[in-house]
Amino acid sequence: MKEVLTTKDKISEAALFLFNHFGFVNVRLQHIADEAGLSVGNLAYHFKTKDEIVELLYENIVNRQKNLLTDLRMIPLFINLNSYIDNTFLMQRRYSFFFTDTLEIMRAHASIRKKHREHIQWQTIQLKIFIQFNIARGALLNFDLPDSVENFSNRFMLLTDSWMGYKMLQGEKISELNGQEFHSALWGMTSPNFSQAGKNEFNQMLAYPYDGIG
Repeated sequence: MKEVLTTKDKISEAALFLFNHFGFVNVRLQHIADEAGLSVGNLAYHFKTKDEIVELLYENIVNRQKNLLTDLRMIPLFINLNSYIDNTFLMQRRYSFFFTDTLEIMRAHASIRKKHREHIQWQTIQLKIFIQFNIARGALLNFDLPDSVENFSNRFMLLTDSWMGYKMLQGEKISELNGQEFHSALWGMTSPNFSQAGKNEFNQMLAYPYDGIG
């Protein structure tokens, strides 16, 4: 049975479509109302401002990221990091406006800026836990100075969150982005610290048919 969207859901989906295609700064409430098939007055009953819609979409992003990282923390093996990377790409493609317009959104929304700084810190901590666990189990090597687990975790999160915007700067369209490139970029950053056991685990993981994303 097809899921029936509430009016609030229709509005948020219409806004997400427009933000992704035209950039959030170029979209007005009238555009969102037209896309959702509503009057501006009806839309304003649910969302008084465009900012409220952006806040809701941001909360959706945060919840999805928290679920993905919580799953990874519970079973911190390479195959689960693989799944985390693939699902992160799908999530970022769905909410691409946030990952391509991050700085503009931060400048325009002080409340999101504060929340996002805290969220980045939380994500980095979760990744550090994953790295430390895999060092302890012998899948990853210790990081030699001047590198460290914290430095690596920050680089990993930077690449994760900025990859889509960088590809757009290169002239690529979101709809044409290849999830395998995202996958390879993040594993390519991680692989220099594979131990022999980690290399074996990674190669064994790749031996199975790739059931990822396009």
